[in-house]
Amino acid sequence: MAKKITFYALFCSACLICGYIESLFSLSFIAPGIKLGLSNAVALLLVAKRDFKGALLVNVARILISALLFSNLFSLCFSLPAGIISLVFSYLLYKTDKVSLIGISIAGGVIHNICQSVTAYLLLGAGVLYYLPFLILAGLISGAFIGTISLLTFKRIEKHLKF
Repeated sequence: MAKKITFYALFCSACLICGYIESLFSLSFIAPGIKLGLSNAVALLLVAKRDFKGALLVNVARILISALLFSNLFSLCFSLPAGIISLVFSYLLYKTDKVSLIGISIAGGVIHNICQSVTAYLLLGAGVLYYLPFLILAGLISGAFIGTISLLTFKRIEKHLKF
């Protein structure tokens, strides 16, 4: 049990470090709230390992801690539901064995941005839906990038370590 907790704590720490690095480079000039999603590359490794409980635990802990450290509680209203829904969707898609990790990452990125847009619509009104096409495009691009990083990392970890 202690080994598993340590393993998840390391993954959560890696997510937080990636999130901090990402916060240094703003992509908000494209649309408000756009991020690359480097933290998702770490969580996606747990999905690839078929460890849904661990991925959910790490993702929720990362989102909560990130909101406290790097942003505010209002951003938590956007991040938490989108993070959970996109993770569930990604895991269910991965279980089918019909979609690559890159495809799952793309789908997760798009679902995440759609969920955040729905939350913004509910909290702020219909004007935010103007950004939805930009957010979907950002989800496609960042999802492909993050999926590629995750796939390459997963292959190396699987080859060299007991994972």
